[in-house]
Amino acid sequence: MVTGQQATVRIVAVDDHPLVLEGILHAVTRVAPEITLLGTATSTAALSELLDGLPARPEVLLVDLHLRDGSDPAQRVAELSGRGHRVVVVTSEDRPMMVRRAVRAGAVGLALKSDPVEALVEVIRTAAAGDFAVSGDLAHALVTDPELTAALAPREVEVLALLADGVSRKTVGAHMDPPVATTTAVTYLNRAIARYRELGWEVHSAADAVRAAIADGHLSVDRFGSARPDLARP
Repeated sequence: MVTGQQATVRIVAVDDHPLVLEGILHAVTRVAPEITLLGTATSTAALSELLDGLPARPEVLLVDLHLRDGSDPAQRVAELSGRGHRVVVVTSEDRPMMVRRAVRAGAVGLALKSDPVEALVEVIRTAAAGDFAVSGDLAHALVTDPELTAALAPREVEVLALLADGVSRKTVGAHMDPPVATTTAVTYLNRAIARYRELGWEVHSAADAVRAAIADGHLSVDRFGSARPDLARP
């Protein structure tokens, strides 16, 4: 079916804030009548159940980056993309590495909740057509700008994650997988500090580096306070 010059685009959305979800979807369908909502979910499990029961396959899934069901955002995107779905991340997240994990996992679009609804509509249309899209300059920068975040190596991130969890600098090497000498672990730490300082960050210590890694999304901190490295790095 066609509405005006636009082909019908069927969408499904998942967000664990029902009022936010309702507001976004109401605005989208008001601006773009050709976009048809097939259903909504508030968790990863509910989304899977919904998708399995739909009589028609949606062209686009709108997926909030952070759900309170404990699921990993990048893994969620990867699983949905692996099932052949076009995933557009709709989020208020502004940490570059968190967003980039989702894109690396297969998301075909990024829309920030702070951007105009018209921008989200264009992202949905573009994603439905098979192309990558973002909702504005900030979203584009979060995905692409190399100066927004330090390019940390996996072992550097691992050291920072262990330090964030309370492991001492003297023993952090022994806790790495595989273990390394203390001097090697300190080298990883110093490299991480240097990478942030090169970008103009005020990072002078291990504690500063941990805070910076959390701030830009290299580390995610769960509700129990434990730090987790970005395992989706290439």
